[in-house]
Amino acid sequence: MFGKNLKKIRSVHGMSQQEFAELFDLKRATLGAYEENRSNPKLETVVKIAKHFSISIDDLLTRELTVNRLLRFNETITVIPGETQDNDKEGITCISENNKEDFIKQYNIANNISNVQLPSVYLPHVSGTHKLALVIDDLTMSGEPNGFLPKDMVIGTQIPLDEIEKTNGELVLIATANDFYFRKINYQNDKVVLKANHPGVEPIALNTKEITGLWVVVHLFRYTLPSNESELEQRLAQLESSIANLRQNPE
Repeated sequence: MFGKNLKKIRSVHGMSQQEFAELFDLKRATLGAYEENRSNPKLETVVKIAKHFSISIDDLLTRELTVNRLLRFNETITVIPGETQDNDKEGITCISENNKEDFIKQYNIANNISNVQLPSVYLPHVSGTHKLALVIDDLTMSGEPNGFLPKDMVIGTQIPLDEIEKTNGELVLIATANDFYFRKINYQNDKVVLKANHPGVEPIALNTKEITGLWVVVHLFRYTLPSNESELEQRLAQLESSIANLRQNPE
C-alpha cells in the first residue's frame, strides 16, 4: 500500500511530486517509482515520511489510508473518490488543480455532471444534486476585502444554458470545450464577459455557444479565516485614495 498511500498523502496536502520529493531529499523520479510500485523505499525514508505525517510505519506500508485519517477529522465532512456510507448523502464533484483537465475532457464527452468520474466532496446540509465544487488555485478572483484565495472552495448549482441571461452579475463557474473559469459574468445578448477581481487580469469574452456548462456559485468555504489586519489596510488604502481624489477635485 506504500505507493498508493504516498499519492493520497500528496493529494491531501496539495503537494506536487517535486515538492514532496524535496521534502525528503529524494529525486522526483525516485518518488514516482515508489508511487507506481516500481521500486521499494529504504527503511530510513519510510521512517522519515511516517514521522513527518504522524502515521505509524505499519499503517503506511500495509493499510490503505483514508482522507479522514490523514486530516484527523470524522465522517461529518469528507472528500473521497468512492461512495459514502450514508446513503442519504450525495457527493459533489470536486475540481482541483490536479484534475481540472480531466474534468474538461470528461464533461465534453458526457455533457452531464453525474457521468463525470472525479473525487467528490461530502458536506453536511449541502446536497450534491446538480452541484459542482471548485478548489481555487490562483489569485484571479482575489483583490477585494472579501476576495477568493487559493485553497478556498466554492460550490455552484447548475443553470440551464437557455437561462444564462438570469445569471447576469453573478459569480459563476463556466465550462467550455477547452477551459474552465471562475468569474463574475456580464451577459450581453449572445455574448458574455467574464470579469476577474484581481487588478490587471483582463476580462474574457465568450460567445454563449462556446459555453458547455454553467453553475452559479451558492456556497463558499474559506481555507483560512480572513485577516482583520489586511482588511483594515485595504480600507485605509481606499480612504487615502478617496481623500486624494477630493483634493484633486475640491468641487
